[in-house]
Amino acid sequence: MTTKAPTAPPGLGARGRAFWRATVGAFTLERDELELLAETARTMDEIDKLAAVILRDGVTAVGSTGQPRAHPAVAEVRQHRLALSRLLAALALPAADGSTIRTPASLQAAHAARTRWRRRDDGAA
Repeated sequence: MTTKAPTAPPGLGARGRAFWRATVGAFTLERDELELLAETARTMDEIDKLAAVILRDGVTAVGSTGQPRAHPAVAEVRQHRLALSRLLAALALPAADGSTIRTPASLQAAHAARTRWRRRDDGAA
């Protein structure tokens, strides 16, 4: 019996819908994973909208006293990208080789461990 892939949530943009379709086409997800997938797709679309605003307006805006300052969308897109990385890590989709994609925290922990071992080896020499 073939199960039909879950339909994308309404309101997704092109990037979010494409990510949804590719993901549900490749993986069988549980209900909580589908919720994470929906939020991931929405976040991707929000990043695209913010990037379009920055492309249109530039990275600077005029402040209240006429001074140049960073466009508010710059900080927002940065925050959305961080959220996207966390959502993708929480979704824990396997990489092409079957391993799960490493989270920023696991990469940082691995780097710290290598540094500790390097220091230990340097001190013993």
